[in-house]
Amino acid sequence: MISQNKNGLLSAGVTLLFSLTLVACVTEDTLNPDEPEVESLQNSRPNILLIVADDMGYTDIGAFGGGDIQTPSLDKLASEGIIFSRFYAGAQCSTSRSMLMTGVDSHSAGLGTTVGAYSRPAANQLGKPGYEGKLREDVITLSELLHDAGYYNFMVGKWHLGASKENKPSSRGFDRTFAMQQNSDHFDDQLGSFGFGHRDYWRNGDVVLDLPKNFFSSRSFTDEFIGYLEQRDEERPFFGYLAYTAPHYPLQAPDDIIDKYKGRYDEGYDVLRVKRAKGLFASGLLKADSEFSHQRADVKPWETLSAEEKEKSSRAMEVYAAMVDDLDQNVARVIAYLKENNLYENTLILFLSDNGAEAASELRGHAPRLLMKAKSEVKKLDNSLQNMGRRNSVVLYSHTWAAAGGGVFSEYKFSGSEGGVRVPAFLVWPKNVPEPRIDHSVVSVLDVLPTALELSGSQHPAMSNLSSGYQKPIGKSLLPLLSGKADSVRADSDYLGFEFWGSRGIVAGNWKLNGLYNQDEMAPEPWQLFDLAKDPGEQRDLSMQEPEVMQKMLAYWQDYVEKNGVVIADPYVPALLKSDQTVPTQK
Repeated sequence: MISQNKNGLLSAGVTLLFSLTLVACVTEDTLNPDEPEVESLQNSRPNILLIVADDMGYTDIGAFGGGDIQTPSLDKLASEGIIFSRFYAGAQCSTSRSMLMTGVDSHSAGLGTTVGAYSRPAANQLGKPGYEGKLREDVITLSELLHDAGYYNFMVGKWHLGASKENKPSSRGFDRTFAMQQNSDHFDDQLGSFGFGHRDYWRNGDVVLDLPKNFFSSRSFTDEFIGYLEQRDEERPFFGYLAYTAPHYPLQAPDDIIDKYKGRYDEGYDVLRVKRAKGLFASGLLKADSEFSHQRADVKPWETLSAEEKEKSSRAMEVYAAMVDDLDQNVARVIAYLKENNLYENTLILFLSDNGAEAASELRGHAPRLLMKAKSEVKKLDNSLQNMGRRNSVVLYSHTWAAAGGGVFSEYKFSGSEGGVRVPAFLVWPKNVPEPRIDHSVVSVLDVLPTALELSGSQHPAMSNLSSGYQKPIGKSLLPLLSGKADSVRADSDYLGFEFWGSRGIVAGNWKLNGLYNQDEMAPEPWQLFDLAKDPGEQRDLSMQEPEVMQKMLAYWQDYVEKNGVVIADPYVPALLKSDQTVPTQK
């Protein structure tokens, strides 16, 4: 499956375009193959199970400071493995998934902006490398590489990396697939379009015209996934990619679980946010004296809401909680299958969310246009209190509850702040990672591919053949962490860079350079500098107090821009802005 790319060698300046990603500067891994523990891990050829939640908040599960939502399966898994307190993904679905599958920056992979009906590149980005809206020909996926290494590969759930024939997962190294391009409703009813056009489920690359009458995303995805496990070749290790669409909106859940949370959130989002923050401090993931982010000005105090507003708002959060609960129960089904079939011990399991909590509401972001379209196109749309979360409803839980989901962190999905890009993630591998622990080093979604390749005993073609025509992965193998031979796979100079719809910045060690985009004033905000060790909520700007650090971080930013050919968008209408607003050129 690996072949010379028809475009030949990559140019030195493969253009990195205008969308979020977290991108590591390119340095070599410092893995010593002579270390016996590392060599042992390399020779183990484990099964690999990748479970991705969609838009899950950092503190939604108990192991990360929650507790109000029942997540016993995820909590137990996390307690038996390595919990990453600083795992960075992209701030949006397709950006994260492109990095996950290719190990290269999402712009370089072809996903320079989000893929979907409400997104398009700026005029000066059209036709530029990196804005194809699908995986490029000069990137090779983890599934393709593992397939060539002899793995049985299967994928269920959200793909979001292009819908062309050559870019469906069935054409990208997976033996069996039941996948969709991007989110729709979670049931089998007629909501389908939800602003996204025809429902796009595929089985092994072919369009699925009819779903089971009792279809619900998390449950049906798990059914399919276990079915593919049962069809495996027992002589081959497997790579399974289970990409749930929960708890992405529209918030929907089966009747048997929604009412389980009735009344749970009547105290409101202000109280929940404090509870989640306290739980996060108690978990050991953050220092107890860490700075707490201030509530945004556009979050109305709970007590100022009317009784009706409180009732509908708390109900939305109840539905959200039900989705996370149901996801947890379905993960339990997969783990039970692995244990019953003697697969669990040598299966490396990585769980993560693709980005921070979604903050869309009826009055904020792209949701107003989306809801207007849904109301005009969906028959029998019923968003009454009694039907919220059930069939024919389109429910969002708003930036108010999303802020609670982020605990102490600032901002949400689509933002480069910690609340948008720092995600819950943990790794479990019973056979070779027996000592549970919290890892506080900087880890990236980019690191998944190089780690899996080393464990499978295979090599990326760009690492061994400079004329392969494929881009070289820029993530780090996590084997030194897994073996206990290193406290971090990154030096402080190994920065992660990001830029998405105006949000831009750098993470290097404990320092964070952050430049947000003010959607009200339609302008980029000034650079700020934060010490994440003391201030993960990004509240105390140290740019004036630490001029040397500031200059170093700005130099990293310039290096990131130059190495990746960043194209700053001309004024245009990004997906989260109103139709009469434009984005000025940023500097």
